[in-house]
Amino acid sequence: MDKSKDSEFTELTELKWLPFIGKDYFNSAQKIMVIGESHYRDDNQESIDWNNQLTFTRDIHSIIAINKKYDRTKVFYYLNRALFRNDSKIDTNVLWSKLTFYNFIQSSMHTRKSRPVESDYLKGWSNYFEMMPILKPNFCLFIGVQASDYLKKAIKNSDFKIKEFKKLEKINGTFPREVIIEQSNGKEIKLLFIKHTSNFFSWDDWNKFLKKGYVKELNWIKSGIWN
Repeated sequence: MDKSKDSEFTELTELKWLPFIGKDYFNSAQKIMVIGESHYRDDNQESIDWNNQLTFTRDIHSIIAINKKYDRTKVFYYLNRALFRNDSKIDTNVLWSKLTFYNFIQSSMHTRKSRPVESDYLKGWSNYFEMMPILKPNFCLFIGVQASDYLKKAIKNSDFKIKEFKKLEKINGTFPREVIIEQSNGKEIKLLFIKHTSNFFSWDDWNKFLKKGYVKELNWIKSGIWN
């Protein structure tokens, strides 16, 4: 894991948890971010204390995404199936050495039925725009589409503008969104919003979609990850 930018991240107003950054991310020609939606926590003191740690996202990511402990959520299991059609043969240490991950919503949901509200998403975008000059990604894959509903409002208060915003044909009950944003210095970032990789997610349908439109990104991510 790369921790070289931690001092910069701790200066960000809306960032509660440090992102996971693969050890090779900053040296990669392609810089790809995977962005989850929300963390959940229990109401016991141990869970609350852990949730308040700066490293909470990194801890959860290590347990679930890298060590594949899927007993409480299969978000990364279904993500792997959508990307690669396979989960069991992937070397997750290699995979995540070149990617970065964080959760868009920087406050925890207290129950599985809890959902972020508009202010959560607007703060999420404010935080995202502050992170971009540090992380400098080329491509951001969002797990979930709801954040895109607030982009047009949130971006007005940022150093970015929307160059392209497309809602595509419905897949598995959800309209994927393809977006290109541009910073004032001319740097463009491609954003893709897909259905949340949890219940009722058809990894087969989304794999077909990704293989059709995102060959370059998939081939780069796949390189060297197979056991």
